[in-house]
Amino acid sequence: PIASSAIVRTKSLVVWNTESPDDENNEPSEDDDESSKTKLSLEEKMKAWEATEEEVKAATLGGVVPQSRERAGAFDVGLYIAFPIMVITGLIFALFPFIMGNIDVDSVGPPPTV
Repeated sequence: PIASSAIVRTKSLVVWNTESPDDENNEPSEDDDESSKTKLSLEEKMKAWEATEEEVKAATLGGVVPQSRERAGAFDVGLYIAFPIMVITGLIFALFPFIMGNIDVDSVGPPPTV
């Protein structure tokens, strides 16, 4: 079996703008009016797609919507408190094998062997 390959050729369309910006015929045409109406209607459609504040609150649990704000919420404050504690305990856990030889355990005695 001989492998064959097919070459797919597509037709391309190249459009050249033959008008220069210095042309005297700079009057707006009906096409420009229609395109501006189309653009305006598209902008109106996009605004209609946007959810109102009531719809956003109804779609979220409790009406909490992410937004940029300067005041830190309770969750952020909780993270600010928990982060240093987690870092310190993580460092102690990681460094414990190096410091366990320096801990004096003679006064405690041996563990029970029952």
